Amino acid sequence: MNIKRKLSLIVTALPRAFHRQGFGVQSPSDYELVRDVLFEKLHYYAYEEQNLNSQLDRQMFRIKNRFRGMPIIIINTKSEDAKQQYLNALQSITPDTVMIMEHIDDENAALWSEAVKDSRTILTFDMRKRGLILFTAKRIKQNYNL
Repeated sequence: MNIKRKLSLIVTALPRAFHRQGFGVQSPSDYELVRDVLFEKLHYYAYEEQNLNSQLDRQMFRIKNRFRGMPIIIINTKSEDAKQQYLNALQSITPDTVMIMEHIDDENAALWSEAVKDSRTILTFDMRKRGLILFTAKRIKQNYNL
């Protein structure tokens, strides 16, 4: 790994380190989601069974497991295709819908910014490469940068 990449990782990791420990997350349910689902460090039972080797694959498994039974929309395309998929998904959302948006750090950065500002998105979790959107109607609009 080159020095420029290491410095970039340090610059992005330091501010996020405080948020990952729960600082800035006021809600107990949101804190539990961040700690026990999004950034869980313990081993899950099905990692080997399902060949989940990367951190992103394991995180996706935990998210799907946590929101099992709820409608989950995954936007893993890029740019204009992602925008169209997002707009189509907004037509059928319910308060218990969960949306996962990939590539929010590069190709879908503008779409992610639009989604965070959208009045229908209530809770957004920015995990640098992946974003999680919850449409819970009984909550106050918040954006967490993890």
